[in-house]
Amino acid sequence: MVKKILSIILWAITGAALIALFVFGRNWYLETPLKGINLTLERSQMKGFVERDSLLSQAESICDLAHQNNISNVDLQRINKLLVDNPWIESGSAYIDLNDTMIIKAKEYEPVLRVYGNDGRSVYITAEGVIIPSSPHFTPHLIIASGNFNIPAPHRDAHVNDSVYGATGLAEALILSQAVESDDYLASHIGQIYRNKDGDFELTVNNLPPKVIVGDISNLNHKLSRLRIILEKYNNTEELVNYKTLDLKYKNQIVCTK
Repeated sequence: MVKKILSIILWAITGAALIALFVFGRNWYLETPLKGINLTLERSQMKGFVERDSLLSQAESICDLAHQNNISNVDLQRINKLLVDNPWIESGSAYIDLNDTMIIKAKEYEPVLRVYGNDGRSVYITAEGVIIPSSPHFTPHLIIASGNFNIPAPHRDAHVNDSVYGATGLAEALILSQAVESDDYLASHIGQIYRNKDGDFELTVNNLPPKVIVGDISNLNHKLSRLRIILEKYNNTEELVNYKTLDLKYKNQIVCTK
């Protein structure tokens, strides 16, 4: 019985010592100055919407890195809010590793289409339909849509299928642009997308005067396949120079207007 009591006391003392050691180590760690910030931006190009130096500078300011702020005083919540509030960052995280360094990882949105609204402002749209604002610091080379687009100012995580964007034509423009981009031949020949006052879509073919009338996005693949056939046959000839429009709206035919 005595032996069992002594064993319990020994385990209790050992446990208390381990807890004390843990508390001491944790307090020592929290009082250690933050050594630096390691920022990683995930994007397909060297340059993007997010200005790396500016984001890093904001994070350093929040952490008060210049005054060797202790880890216990670092506001990780503000750092994560900095990432969440950035309209060009799709996802991000921040934590402090065992080397006393803050690790910030951010993934930038990847747009596939730029759309100019009636007021001259432009927005970008990702393949998933997320709407992000334009930036004066970066202009990616993308297919452009313009014309009759009345676009409300995008909020964080705005999407083309949100009710507020339902009548803007953005969802349809995205579908059309993706259909064009999925065909290497058409992607290399189509310059811009235009939405006229009736809501019909038109395409501009590089170095050709006629506008291509697509109409709505119904039977889109069939319409674009007909366009490809006529471009492959006549694009390097004088045949299409004198035409004003190539209308794809009619089934199994292309109506050409001089």
